[in-house]
Amino acid sequence: MSVRRSLRNRVAITLAAFAALVSLSLATLMYLASHDLERRLVDETLNAELDDYIARRERNPRSLPAQTATIRAFVVAENGGTMPIPPAVAALSSGRHELVLDGRPYRAAVRRADDRRFVVLFDVGALQRRERLFLLLLSVSVVLITVVSALSGRWLATAVIAPVTRLARRVAGLQPGEAPPPLAGEFPWYEVQELAADFDDYLARLHAFSERERLFTGDVSHELRTPLAVAAGAAELLAADPSLGEHNRARVARIGRAVAEMGEMTAALLALAREQGTAVAQPQPVSCDVALVAGELIERYRELFRAKPVTLTLEVRAHPQLAADRAVLSMVLGNLVRNALGFTQEGEVAVRIEADALEVSDTGPGISRVIQRHGGDLFRPYVRGPDSDGAGLGLSLVQRLCVHQGWQVGLTGRPGGGTVARLVFGGAGLVDL
Repeated sequence: MSVRRSLRNRVAITLAAFAALVSLSLATLMYLASHDLERRLVDETLNAELDDYIARRERNPRSLPAQTATIRAFVVAENGGTMPIPPAVAALSSGRHELVLDGRPYRAAVRRADDRRFVVLFDVGALQRRERLFLLLLSVSVVLITVVSALSGRWLATAVIAPVTRLARRVAGLQPGEAPPPLAGEFPWYEVQELAADFDDYLARLHAFSERERLFTGDVSHELRTPLAVAAGAAELLAADPSLGEHNRARVARIGRAVAEMGEMTAALLALAREQGTAVAQPQPVSCDVALVAGELIERYRELFRAKPVTLTLEVRAHPQLAADRAVLSMVLGNLVRNALGFTQEGEVAVRIEADALEVSDTGPGISRVIQRHGGDLFRPYVRGPDSDGAGLGLSLVQRLCVHQGWQVGLTGRPGGGTVARLVFGGAGLVDL
């Protein structure tokens, strides 16, 4: 299942990602700057306490170290002393340290003077709690900024691409067969106006092409059917002439069959040229018997290929009725049978009719070589077999006619050599009798 990509969502996601990156970077810088500032302030406080206590000890050796809610001080004598000192404090060397004492976090500053080490501890528990709260506020701010940016980006993208969306709806609302109205004048924005002007030009050319095609199919339908009708009538008159010999009568019959086949081909091609689903009402085709059409084709091709050592058989297992143009079915089946006869030098070509499908099988060379040469797609235009003298349009035309009717056609290799062409109606156009 393909996912529809939205330009509006893309703009919103891009803006949200950019806002998240910027806000996260700023939040990180603010947190690091705040942490560094707190560390510097604590260190300055520790230095001030050390300077003050050392100065007081020089004036009064009996001066006691500071003991407040956040400040604790100790004096560690090298030769021992009477003041009780925690082992973790006694082990500290000169410099700055982090330690936990009695379950509370401290920042420690140690300085050596004379034969003593002066230690000042600063309780940073409250600062750490404020840091965690500050970090939480920054995280919530980043999330809120990202969400607001995404919503704002979606709204902004909707407003920006609204003219393009409107243009797309106008183009989608155009009906085939109608002259497209000019669109460029409906959009005052320069960029959208340029796009609408290009659409106007394209739609105008497309409409002109459609009109030419419609006129062409109408002209072909009228101009070709008239001489075909004249030729068919002349063939009937000649066939009714009692003075015509048997040899010439067979030739006249062949002319009549060729005229009928040309008429069917013209009707099928005109049906293919008409667009499905147009508003123009097309006459509903009467139902045609697949077995009857196949039987007529079999007799026709037996006459045409009578000089070939090939047996042409018809097996009727059912009599499906199709609500399809007889000419279309005749052209599809005729192409399949003619291909089978053309590639089979000797042997058998069998046509089998089932309830919802028919098969044309032959004992020819098969399709493996042709498949290898053309990548397995034998229904592309101009695909020809190695022994074919045609233009390679037959199977392509068959597939287009089948798609037009809702049928399915396929070619497979036959065990032991040969090809099987299967035409499946699959309920498309089947008539219940």
